[in-house]
Amino acid sequence: MAGVIERAVRQASLVPADVELGYHLCYGDAGEKHFIEPTDTANLARFATELLARAPRPITWLHLPVPIDRDDAAYTAPLQQLHLPENTELYLGLVHREDGVEGATRRIEAARRCVPVFGVATECGMGRAPEDAVGPLLATHRDVTAAW
Repeated sequence: MAGVIERAVRQASLVPADVELGYHLCYGDAGEKHFIEPTDTANLARFATELLARAPRPITWLHLPVPIDRDDAAYTAPLQQLHLPENTELYLGLVHREDGVEGATRRIEAARRCVPVFGVATECGMGRAPEDAVGPLLATHRDVTAAW
């Protein structure tokens, strides 16, 4: 972890101060699979805390993945120890094309028990999603945020 944090801090120093900087902390590969199934957000929270402490400039946002089968508060409970600076937004990647609004709503309700304020996103972005999935994913985001 120390090496990854060191590289992230070095990368942050290369981004001009007038440009927003954010990090997607990921467990995934190019095939939309996890290298390892996370048991909870403890490693993500630990990494984010260290990154925020060492970054030479403000970090605008952090995006953390929420696996599709994690609609329990135990997954996000470690985030209670994550203290974000006032100007850093947290996004939870809890929108999945496989279960849409219904699944995202379950994951939102579980996360709200531990984290009072966060934005929503897909687990790992849309860049690796099949081309025909992007429109429905955007519609799911719309529907999730409209209901929230």
